[in-house]
Amino acid sequence: MRTLVFLAALSSFAFADTAKTEPGLAVTYTAVGKSDTTTSRLAALYVPKGAPATPFVPAGPFKAVFTGDIDSPLRADVTFFVKARGQVKVSINGAAALDDKTTEKSVQLSKGANRVVVEFTSDGTQDAQLQLDWASKEFPREPVPPTAWTHVPSPGEGKLREGRMLFATRHCTACHDAGNAVPKDGTGMPELLSTAPDLVDARARLRPGWVAAWVQNPRVLRHNATMPALGVTKEQAADIASYLATLGTPAIEAAIQDSPEVIGAGGGLFANLGCVACHTTPNFEGKDDHARTPLNYVAAKFTRAALTEFLKMPSMHNPWTRMPNFRLTDTETGQLSAFLLSNAKAELPAVRGDAARGKIAAASCAACHTIPGVEKSITAPTLAAAIKSPAKGCLSAQPGKAPDFSFTPAQREALTAFLATDLVSLKQDTFADFAERQIRHMNCTACHPRDGRQSTFQQLDEEISKLTSDAPKPAEQTEGSTVPPTAIPQLTWLGEKLQPGWMGSFIAGAAPYKPRPWLASRMPGFGAPGVGIANGLAHQHGLPLADAPEPAADKARAEIGEKLISADGGFNCVQCHGVRDQAPTAVFEAPGINLGYATERLRKGYFHRWLLAPLRIDAETKMPKFSEDGITTQLSDILGGKAADQFDAIWQSLRSLK
Repeated sequence: MRTLVFLAALSSFAFADTAKTEPGLAVTYTAVGKSDTTTSRLAALYVPKGAPATPFVPAGPFKAVFTGDIDSPLRADVTFFVKARGQVKVSINGAAALDDKTTEKSVQLSKGANRVVVEFTSDGTQDAQLQLDWASKEFPREPVPPTAWTHVPSPGEGKLREGRMLFATRHCTACHDAGNAVPKDGTGMPELLSTAPDLVDARARLRPGWVAAWVQNPRVLRHNATMPALGVTKEQAADIASYLATLGTPAIEAAIQDSPEVIGAGGGLFANLGCVACHTTPNFEGKDDHARTPLNYVAAKFTRAALTEFLKMPSMHNPWTRMPNFRLTDTETGQLSAFLLSNAKAELPAVRGDAARGKIAAASCAACHTIPGVEKSITAPTLAAAIKSPAKGCLSAQPGKAPDFSFTPAQREALTAFLATDLVSLKQDTFADFAERQIRHMNCTACHPRDGRQSTFQQLDEEISKLTSDAPKPAEQTEGSTVPPTAIPQLTWLGEKLQPGWMGSFIAGAAPYKPRPWLASRMPGFGAPGVGIANGLAHQHGLPLADAPEPAADKARAEIGEKLISADGGFNCVQCHGVRDQAPTAVFEAPGINLGYATERLRKGYFHRWLLAPLRIDAETKMPKFSEDGITTQLSDILGGKAADQFDAIWQSLRSLK
């Protein structure tokens, strides 16, 4: 009972609002005389042979030292386990606990903070792997969760990574010749491949009044814009807008009178698809506590045809856009467009400039944007020269004639610190670092809770209720009807849960089916970053990109597993879960994922952990617990009642499905 109380308090402690601690562990990597300190969600890593441990240290042999605290309100008995491919030493409260020979040990945690130090060394001759687990009488073996760890951040923690990401996403090398600092073959940091949107067919897509206002100062229209203000006059901005308005075919403005029902349906989609988690509504006023991207000027920016095209294929003019592809139908696109345009009241004045002068002025825009008929013309110093004078130009608090990115003091400090490095990190990367960057950049936690923290979506009940209440209701709610997205999956355990190959396809938007078709929400496709995010999440959990191949399914076990799935003497899994073409027999509220997808989606280790203690993974799940002691189940007449054997039989059965 004491351990149970201890664990219940972990989540509230881990994210307490204190000035001294942050979630996660501090970890310092050292290789060939170089060091890099960062934060890790888990006491875990996976580094393939020949790859660097982080972007900031060379490939080859390395050492990693994890330091974090587990705070216990009471003394608690816990068993720790370590799995490593490399040399490892774990100490708890200064006492040696685990190493290469002692991989399991029971420890009594003291009341208060318990300092855990994990020292891991790889000789570089094989894949490096580390995982730290724990267990107690109240719960089975599991990775020590992210919510358990806190650490005292070092000065400037995360600064180099912030500067490196700014360098890539603000396209510094578009203006500053980087010489050999940036690889020319597309290797290295993937974000260096990202580009600004092309301006092909700008005439059909963008209204000139919006273009002129955007060129003058993007942050007047959108507080989080990454494009710089170019220091142009109102007349010059009008000239550029006028030239871009000559590119492509004129937009056909259809006169459409949207009905209240269509607009209401669009508002329901805006809520249920999660648009509301990243964007405020077009008529939003006041301060947004979640710093979402505003849509007030969407009607001033897009023609209806252009907005429809963008919603259907966001990456058409920008493969690295943060806007994902929801695979909208024509009906859905029409409803969303109606909702957005009918509620966007902000207007911008029409402009009339000189297109010939605008073509000349647009030469500086061509540094980042593809513009038909315009060649890049930039007189910026080389990157090496700019580094020698970091307080001038773009990094100055007052850039003058240089592009003004409105960097905060912290961002300028981060970029300056990064530029002071040897920049070798631009030529290499790791999946684990890439995944963490992209989860922040793509704002994944807007919809998905992670590591004990609520998503933005979970905090918007009032807005969501208003939007969905205005949407027309179906005439009849049938068993197959969609339901609101009340249980968007958490991100915490994805790296342990899903097969990286399947997960990468799913995140990229290429999966051939929707695992939860009953939800009104849907996972959009994020295109280019999808595979890297999936691979990085696996490495963060100390797992390779593929499990070891299993032998052919055990036919005898599979037959037992089929019985265990059934209602006839089994766990009655078929009540909530479909199995291939067989529908669930008696769904309560909403069905579970079809079990026919299980073995292609899930890692086997996670499958077993989930069946043993689903509430340890997701406190809101409706999945029942089949083993109270973590060893046996109530079906004592099958495989001796042993939970592990029964769950393996179910796995074998699912592997055998045609």
